[in-house]
Amino acid sequence: MRKVGIHIRHILLSKYFSRLFWYSVFIVIFPVIVLGGFSYYKSSGIALQKVNEGNAQVTLQTKLRIEQFLKTVDAASLQLVSSPLVNNAMDRELSYKEFQLIQDLREQIQRIQSYELGIQDIQLINMSKRWVLENSGVYRFDDYAVNMDLIYIKNTKNSFWTGSFSNNPLTTTIGKGQSLQLIRRLPLNSQAPQMVVVIKINPGEISKLVENIPGIGKTFVLDETNNVLASHDGSLNGRLFPMKEPLREMLSSDHPPETFQTDWMEQMVSINLIQSTYNDWKYVTLIPIAEVTRESRAIGWITFLICLGIMAVASALVYLQSRNMYSPIRKLYEAVRGASGTASSSVNDLSSQDEFQYISERFQTMRLTQNEMETQMQRQAQQLKDYFVLKLLQGHVNTVDITGEWKWSQFPSEWRMKAVLVTQIDTFEGVRFREGDKDLLLFAINNIVSELVPADSRLNPILIHPSQVTVVGSNTEDREDFKNKLYTAAEKIQAAVSSFLGLRISIGISRPYSEWSDMPKAFHEGQEALKYRIKAGQAAVIFIEDQQPVHHVKPYYPEAVAGDMLDAIKLLEIGRVHELLGQFMKDVFSRECTHQEYQVSFIRLLIEFIDLANQMGVSWDWTDNRNPSFFERLLELNSSADIERWFREDIIGRILEAVEQSRTVQDTSITEQVLRMIHEQQETDLTLEACAARLHFHPSHVKRVFRRDVGVSFSEYVSTHRLQTAKKWLTHSSMKISEIAERLQYNNAQNFIRYFRKMEGMTPGQYREQYKA
Repeated sequence: MRKVGIHIRHILLSKYFSRLFWYSVFIVIFPVIVLGGFSYYKSSGIALQKVNEGNAQVTLQTKLRIEQFLKTVDAASLQLVSSPLVNNAMDRELSYKEFQLIQDLREQIQRIQSYELGIQDIQLINMSKRWVLENSGVYRFDDYAVNMDLIYIKNTKNSFWTGSFSNNPLTTTIGKGQSLQLIRRLPLNSQAPQMVVVIKINPGEISKLVENIPGIGKTFVLDETNNVLASHDGSLNGRLFPMKEPLREMLSSDHPPETFQTDWMEQMVSINLIQSTYNDWKYVTLIPIAEVTRESRAIGWITFLICLGIMAVASALVYLQSRNMYSPIRKLYEAVRGASGTASSSVNDLSSQDEFQYISERFQTMRLTQNEMETQMQRQAQQLKDYFVLKLLQGHVNTVDITGEWKWSQFPSEWRMKAVLVTQIDTFEGVRFREGDKDLLLFAINNIVSELVPADSRLNPILIHPSQVTVVGSNTEDREDFKNKLYTAAEKIQAAVSSFLGLRISIGISRPYSEWSDMPKAFHEGQEALKYRIKAGQAAVIFIEDQQPVHHVKPYYPEAVAGDMLDAIKLLEIGRVHELLGQFMKDVFSRECTHQEYQVSFIRLLIEFIDLANQMGVSWDWTDNRNPSFFERLLELNSSADIERWFREDIIGRILEAVEQSRTVQDTSITEQVLRMIHEQQETDLTLEACAARLHFHPSHVKRVFRRDVGVSFSEYVSTHRLQTAKKWLTHSSMKISEIAERLQYNNAQNFIRYFRKMEGMTPGQYREQYKA
């Protein structure tokens, strides 16, 4: 029993079983709920529709009955206004002399009044003669407190109904009361009526017709201004019909809807509305929606109970069926967990994830593991192929290994010709990359080579720092055709690297070989070919057999050009130094030599530059522990342009800078000594030649250095200094002007005065007086 209980608990708490159960319950129960709700909604709607239709008939019958009664009164009034007696009275003054006419008119009025019509009173109002005749007698307008002219002539219709629920004395002959009035104007179609006939009936007659209407609605009769003329209980008679928006808007519309729902007196009602074309009265029947739906609620409860019973039975059946469907899934889940080496599932495991989710995760894990193993095997196979190429280039692979141990690598044993392409980056100047990106760029170049060179024409491209190496082969035995294919492949690689990376690269190509054992030699030749960039320049495709000379030639060193270049450096003739350096490079490369012999010439020139710097006493630290020495740097350069630029900027430029700096210090010392002589010996006949003789320099050199440092010539500076001294003596001493001129080595006082006036715009005496003032 305990095991059965645990098993049932596992089933109930299973996430997949819960989803299966509740989904099945939803599939069964949802249609039942929808059907029940739709049935209740439809029955309520049909009930409301039937009630609305019934009340619409009631409203129409009410309208017809009331209008029939009003039209009967209207016909009686037409009989009165058509009589010759009434028409004759329009132009008569009623006084005691017209007693017989008054009596005849009253009899005519009383004949029309009957019990069936419910007429309270009939008034004949003569607007031109200013009298009123009714049941109680004849009156003048002055006997009434209201303006008779404005009450009945403001409406332009010849005949119309109106209601009166005020205390107006015109409403009845007795005094006060309520009435419905039929107004007729005589003569017909006249803009200014002479007589108005007013027939008054009791509003109760209309209310009787409303009270006797069967049904659950409340019926109201409204006039054109929405005042209540009659109602089912008379409570609102004579008052404005209570309403809010949007009911007010609908009742005031020229074409209101016949049936609509709205809020009235704090409850939702369904309204049936008919507007009469006879007198513009509105017949309104209101039905509270709560009253209508009360009958349909019983249907709703019955529907609810039926749906509840169906859902209970369906839930039980769904549970049994879901458990049967879940059983094989449970067995599969337990089998997968057992295969994965996991302990039996717990309740928490089942509540956190369903069985299918767990099975899917296990399958995904197995698939990922399989993919990882395949990827790892492919990566290892790729690494083994790279390792094989590296061993091949190092000479550690023989023919036996190729046919045996390395057979799995699909080795192209049918190649007749093989060669090695060695690729190196020329320079990082003018590109967006730096020297530190070299390894990453070589990897990118290796990928480009893999894409451009067909796989059946090469072994795996590999990286051997600082080069990218590719072994290329072909089935042809034609050496020239094979070399053309190699050159075409090299050009494609150069173009692709330039386009994608913006780098200039050079490719060295070995001689074609037929044996695999010659590949180490081919690799060495490819590296050697790249060293001839020292002559061919950058972005070159170099075949080793086109560069190595057939015969050994003694290195050529243009001594005369080198000697002239050293002399030009001593004289600081920078332009000539650069010109001679270019000539030196041209002369060195004018002969066919090996790259080692070219390097010997440049090393010899570097040594002469170092000796020159030492001879001139230039203090220069030629060593730097953090950077390679000058000789190592020279051997790293791989093109004539780079070598020439390095000599011009890093070697000659630094020597020229050091020599110029040394001479600048010496020239500064000359200028300081000359200035000291001028200031200390201003009262002597001091000349430039005398200063130069004392300093043991040529006067021209002293003159050029002094003007460069001070900005003016020697004589100009002496004259300016003596003038400043004279101005100081004029203001701070009592010496005579002639004495000042003599001490400052002027020929006479007149020359001194003339020079002073020229420079200051006044004589020395005026200058002294101005200072004292």
